[in-house]
Amino acid sequence: MITPREIQFAREHLDDDIHSILLGKHKYPGLDVSKCVLQIEGLRKMRDKIPEWYACKQVFIPSLLALEQASSQATALYKQRFCSNPGPVIDLTGGLGVDAYYFAQKNERVVYLEREPLLCRTAEHNFRVLGAGTGLNVLRGDAARPWEQLTDIPYASMVYADPSRREGERRLRDIALYSPDITQIRESVLERAAAFLVKISPLADISRTLSLLPGTVEVHVVSVGNECKELLFLMKKNDPASADPLIVCAGGFSFHRGEEVLAARTVERNGCEGAPVEGDCLYEPDVSLLKAGAFALPVTRFGVKKLHRNSHFYVSSFPVRGFPSRKFRIREVIPFTSANMKKMHTRFPQASITVRNFPLTVAEWRKKAGIADGGTGYLFGTTTHSGGKDVPVVIYATKWEESI
Repeated sequence: MITPREIQFAREHLDDDIHSILLGKHKYPGLDVSKCVLQIEGLRKMRDKIPEWYACKQVFIPSLLALEQASSQATALYKQRFCSNPGPVIDLTGGLGVDAYYFAQKNERVVYLEREPLLCRTAEHNFRVLGAGTGLNVLRGDAARPWEQLTDIPYASMVYADPSRREGERRLRDIALYSPDITQIRESVLERAAAFLVKISPLADISRTLSLLPGTVEVHVVSVGNECKELLFLMKKNDPASADPLIVCAGGFSFHRGEEVLAARTVERNGCEGAPVEGDCLYEPDVSLLKAGAFALPVTRFGVKKLHRNSHFYVSSFPVRGFPSRKFRIREVIPFTSANMKKMHTRFPQASITVRNFPLTVAEWRKKAGIADGGTGYLFGTTTHSGGKDVPVVIYATKWEESI
């Protein structure tokens, strides 16, 4: 563990150069400067990731890996919605303790379970200085055999697991390789809990994971700042809803996979493709919808048109409400030609660039056209369908000004 003096040192030198601190460590007798530097690096990351913890000047960070693998404050707060039922909540894979801490704000009793002694001691310290209260208990134990330690809890309202997804330096995508193996403990957990919530890598394949986790009734694709952060699989025992689980995305957009299949048939049958027109609204869907595979549903739910079956940009004459997306006003549609690309930097020296279903990557486009990042304009490289042909185009747009 770290001393209070070392924690204070880290706070006082938070914006100082780390290399200078290490080179001058002889100036700080009685301090473990390497521990102080670890705190400084961790606090810099914690500032945005877990701002409430960062604001507490006594919080201790045991390792950068523990902080990296921890949930952010935003995603931990999202998971509070699963704590609505009375009864204990058990966090099988406590780690840094962020999820358990926020669960305890909603439930009278939360058990943080962790096999690593340092993480347990860290959690006890951090929960105390954060004022978590007596309802949050730290227990050392094995997530693969949790009930050996939880003898006083016959039944839990929810069990939560954020399994380790690393093997050395390698990140694992396949849930069958996680530790603990969720596929092996699922049945025993559901014998003693009303619900089992599991956090999965955002890179995991949803369909494959569903095949490995029978009993899943909901899948939550959690995005923050249009970046997919977590996949959450909620399982219950013998629940008929598992036949077609509810997929929940940003902005409360939810659907069953059967609905997307029907919407795709409708789009295919009716040819719901539209052309980008100056003045129209262009939609870039939240990444959670794309991860969840909701490609056709925006067309049938909101009446928008899709530029191309494989482009996943949408347009409408007027902005629609409820569509989780970034919205832009189309200012110009530019044919994708060599001549236009060569002179584009003179008109757009700076712009944010996004490509989907386009011949160039963002890096190739920037290099070829000499366009720097930044500015207030947006360039979208994509493909439309016109006259029976696929036509690559560049769309210049600005953010939609109105509140919609």
